Amino acid sequence: MSPADVRLTKFPRHAKAGQGYDVEQVNTFLRRIADALSGRIRVHPDEVRAVVFRRAVSGQRGYDPRPVDDFLARVERQLRAGYVPPTGLRSGEDLIEVKLPKASNGYDRVEVDAFLGRAAAALDGRTRMTASEVRNTRFSTTSGLRRGYRVQAVDALLDTLEQELRFRGR
Repeated sequence: MSPADVRLTKFPRHAKAGQGYDVEQVNTFLRRIADALSGRIRVHPDEVRAVVFRRAVSGQRGYDPRPVDDFLARVERQLRAGYVPPTGLRSGEDLIEVKLPKASNGYDRVEVDAFLGRAAAALDGRTRMTASEVRNTRFSTTSGLRRGYRVQAVDALLDTLEQELRFRGR
């Protein structure tokens, strides 16, 4: 499973309010897992096995524990094996062909497109870009009538790009 797979994972909610895992706590841990799979940080498999999440706040439906636990078991096995699958970004064309969904509150499309153009050139060896540069990139957000790109989709693509650049030693 890739960092993008982790960031895009959705879990069903528990049927009863005040039950299940605290959504924000699980999402925060998943961001750490995605960072670990992209090579930004280290997370030991024992940490994944030992994580304990708070119960959802009264009145809110948390994540159903079983799918979360099953997912984390797969993550733990992957971290133990030390396997991170290759990305599909073999060329700049692969990057440019990714269709990003739009959202009313999202990243500024002009900024994202310009960055992805530079990144595509880097994948093709026409310019230089590092994984650290990808990780530290920030975009303005839009709201209202000016639609941007959906934040989660852009972040997942940046995870994949960062992973590919790390794979290439950059």
